[in-house]
This record gives sequence, structure tokens and C-alpha cells, in this order.
Amino acid sequence: MVTGTGTLSIEETFLGPQALPPPPTRHALFAILIALGVLLHFGTIGIGDLYSETEGQYAAAAREMIQSDQYLLPTNDSIPRLQKPPLLYWLIVASYKVFGINTAATRVPIAFSVVATVVFTFLIGERLADYWRGFAAGLIYLTLTGTFIFGRIVMPEPLFAALFAGAIYCGVAGFQQRHQRRAWFAGFWICAALACLTKGPHGLLFPAATFAALAIFYREARMRFRSLLWWPYLLLFLATIGPWYLWIEIHFDGPFHRIVAEEWIKHLLGRYPNGNWYDDVPRWQFLTGHLAWWFPWSLAILPALIFSWRRVMRPREISFQDALPMAWGIVVLAPILAIGQRQDYYALSMFSAFALWAATIFERAPSSLRSLGGATVGLVGIAIGFIAIALPQFLPKNESDWGETDLRWTAWKALADMPASTWLHFRPLLAFAAIGLLAGAIITIYLLRRGREKIATVGLALGMVAVGLCMISGIARIAPFFSLAEAARFLNSRLGTNGQVLFEGPPDVASSLGFYLERKFAMVNQEPDPRMPLTPEQRNLFLEEKAALEQWRVPRPVFLIIEEDRVVYWRALLVQHFHVYHQVASFGTYIILSNQM
Repeated sequence: MVTGTGTLSIEETFLGPQALPPPPTRHALFAILIALGVLLHFGTIGIGDLYSETEGQYAAAAREMIQSDQYLLPTNDSIPRLQKPPLLYWLIVASYKVFGINTAATRVPIAFSVVATVVFTFLIGERLADYWRGFAAGLIYLTLTGTFIFGRIVMPEPLFAALFAGAIYCGVAGFQQRHQRRAWFAGFWICAALACLTKGPHGLLFPAATFAALAIFYREARMRFRSLLWWPYLLLFLATIGPWYLWIEIHFDGPFHRIVAEEWIKHLLGRYPNGNWYDDVPRWQFLTGHLAWWFPWSLAILPALIFSWRRVMRPREISFQDALPMAWGIVVLAPILAIGQRQDYYALSMFSAFALWAATIFERAPSSLRSLGGATVGLVGIAIGFIAIALPQFLPKNESDWGETDLRWTAWKALADMPASTWLHFRPLLAFAAIGLLAGAIITIYLLRRGREKIATVGLALGMVAVGLCMISGIARIAPFFSLAEAARFLNSRLGTNGQVLFEGPPDVASSLGFYLERKFAMVNQEPDPRMPLTPEQRNLFLEEKAALEQWRVPRPVFLIIEEDRVVYWRALLVQHFHVYHQVASFGTYIILSNQM
């Protein structure tokens, strides 16, 4: 990487808007990207139930905000949830106000976030090179495996990624345009503030560190990004994020900052305050997993990186344009690898950086190596096709069962825990995905041979659309093993006016029940957070086993939801006390018991 006095290209010294308006081709490519993003993410928002953990937590809290008319305090099952700032809750509430309280409406802000990230990725690529680079980068981002999977989960990361990309775009635009620089840099601070209201202080730290890294190596960046430190920007930032943080701290008079501090310590050290280790994704698994999350483009650019490294990376003359996505990626990945706790989706905010970098590599690679990359993806498609055909031979002969719900909340553990019968249900999807990958690879190679190199990425992208739809369908099919939606629907029709639901397990595992169930539920054998000041009514939602048995005696419908591996224990306990055991339904790995026939 060049330092200090490196020569700047025309794009790097560009201070004003282009003299000529962009051609119609640019607008067409931009419109195609947006239309494809809308089709893939808005067109599928109603497919599949919300999972427990994060999805249920955000959906239930937004619903409770509307029901309680309290929009500053997120709650789950009326219990305050202070681990994350409120912006995503507010956006889901707004969606509920417009579209009603339902699964699809919960996913609307996430779909908007993915489309916005595609837009910013296109615009950043256009600023760094041209609209063809922006189109390729946007298409790559939209068709990454990780975008199809993580870009549908109701969690802060998709919104955070969009705001992060927005901050980067505003910073680059301010770097290039002197006359509008103050306005663009104000946009940087607004995006960073909203990112902080989405997930936390790294909403400012990550984009600021990205530009700081560039300023170290590029003198012009040091000069122009210095304007980002203008003091009114800091006031704008504080005016955006300050009111909610101040209100929540005053409202709880102490517990809020302690809970947030312990949450950050848990992430940094990888263990809870009580010393227990957090069950996370190991570093080697996190890194190797991204070869899958960035598929197929991680394979499509691999031949160029191996056989034409100097041509595609230009290590002796790395320009500002090339350095930006690399700095962006390193700023996100390095802290995630350094901390003690991580999940599969923690690097979603740098997927745009990967897309910009991959678009550059693919564009610079010789046509033969691009064809080889496409052929490699095609071979993966053929391999998946053979797996679909021979799947019964690959699976163990002895049928296994799903494990405990709370122990399969990473991608690898979920796949490892999946029983053979579930894998067999995926055979048609695997076959369809194989055809899509092979067809996409053939189209890309054909376009390269015909000299249509600028649109060669379209082939693999179209193939990945088929794969992505298969993944969306697959995730929806296994929802009963990760969601209590079906159990809640079953109970809603049987509770009557005074029925009671008990759940044996922690609140986060039951979060989807909080969204789909039409009343509060109590948790058995769980302790409330000692740091949280709870009302007597809220404390009554946490029942010891003895109290749960007392509820069982009441002459009204009472339902208890337990894991399959707890059936033997509860059968013996209920028979001992009431001489009857009544199991009324099962959903996924959950069993519903009732005190009435």
C-alpha cells in the first residue's frame, strides 16, 4: 500500500460532479438491481414463521410497544429487554401500523435494509470506479449465500449493514465533492448515529476506523477527512442518539448502564459475568464459514487470486479505490476475530466490502480465469446434484432426533443436529439448486466467450437466485424446530378467556411464543435477571416447579410446553401428584401437556 505522497488518480482528486449526466444504461442497471432486490426480499417476506431467539424478541417487543403504548422501553412478555437500542423496534412498530401485526410486516424493515444496502453498494462502486463496477458489486452482494440467509433474519445486523454502507457512501461522496462536502459529511454522522441506535457504539467506531485507516496511507484522505471532525457534527450525533439513552438511564436509575456494560464484557471476553463460557462460533469455523456465506463468488474469484494475483490485486500500486473495501473489511473482521464471542452473522456489515472487492477482482481477471471460476461453481452444482441423487446412501441408517433447542443456535450446530428424515425432505431443493448453479455457470462462460464481459456476473447471479429461493424454502420448512408459532396457534384456539400457558425454558428460547401467543405466558424453573427491577406482576411470570403444580390444580385450562427430553420427568411428576398425564400435541421438539382432557 502506498503511503504519504502516493500519486492520486483522476477519481481520487475529483472534486465536483460530473459534467455530463449519466447515460440511460446506468439508470437501467440501477433499476434492475433494485427490482431484483425487491423481488427477492419483499416477495418472500411471508414465507416461513419467525424463529425464536432474536426474531421473536424483536417481533414480540414491537407488538408489546403498540399494546402498551410505551415506545421507549422494549419488553418481551412484559419483561424489559435493554440489550440493544430501539431503532429496529421502532421500524417494526411503524410497519405494524401500516400493514398490521403479522409475520410479513415484521420482515418489512429487514427487506428495506437489504435493498438499501444494495443501493449503497452500487453507488459506492460507481463512485470508486464506474456504474458497471457498482452494478457488479450490487449483484454480487444481493446473490451471496449469506445475504439470502442473514438478510432475512429479523435482527439488527441487516439494518446496521445498510446504515454502515450509507455512512461509507456519504464519506466517499464528501471526499470527492468539495462544494457539498459538509452536507455529505453530515450524512455520514447521521448514518453513524442511526447505526448506534440500531446496535451500539460500533455504529460510529467501524466507519470512523475505516476512514482513519485510509487517512494513514493517503495524504489527500487525511486532508479531506479532517473535515469530518467539525464540532457541529458531534452535536448532531449526540442530539440523535442522546435522548433515548438519557431517558432509559434516568428511567432505570442505574441498571441500564450495568446491563449494557456486562453485555459488552460478555462479547469481549466470551463468557458471562458468572464465569460461564458463551456458546459461540470458534474463530476457525467463523473464517471458513465465510467461504460458504460468500458463495458462489468466493469460488468465482479464486482462480484469479491464485493464478493472477499481481494483476488483480496490484500490490505495488494499491489506489484509494482498491484500499477502501479492504480497509472496510479488515476493520470489521479484525475485532470480531479478536473478541471472545461471535456468531455467524457478525460480519454481515462488511459483505458490501467483499462484494466491491470481488467485483474488482472479477473485472480485472483474464477471461480464461473468469471462465475457470464459473466452471468451478458449475462443478459445485454438479456435486450438489449427485448428493441429491445419492442422499439416502450418505445418511446414517439409524434415525436420529433433533437435540435440545437451546443448543443449536449456530449454523454448524443446526446442520450437525439435523436428523436424516429432515435431510431427505431437502432432496428436491438440492436438485433445483444444482440445476440453478450449473445453468448460471454455463451462462457466465457463454457471455465471456461472446465478449460480453461487463455482464458476465449476471449468469452466476441468476443461478444463485434459484439457490437462494431454495434456501428460503428450506429455512421455512424447518421452522417448527426453531419456532413456537404452530404451538401458539394451537393454544390460541383452546385457551378461552382464562387459560394459562406455562413454558419450561428461558425467555429467549420462548420469544416466538411471545409474538404468536395472544396473551402472556409464565416460565417454569427460570430465574429473573437480578439486575432488572421488576414489578410483582412481572416476577409472577417466573414460576418454580411447586408453583407450576399449584397452577395445574386450578379449574381452568392450563398448558405446559416442554422439550421432548423432559417428557419422562414431567410424566412421573404429574402422575405422582394428580394420577393423570395428558399430552395434547407436539410441534417440532416441543410437547404440550394439559391439565384437562
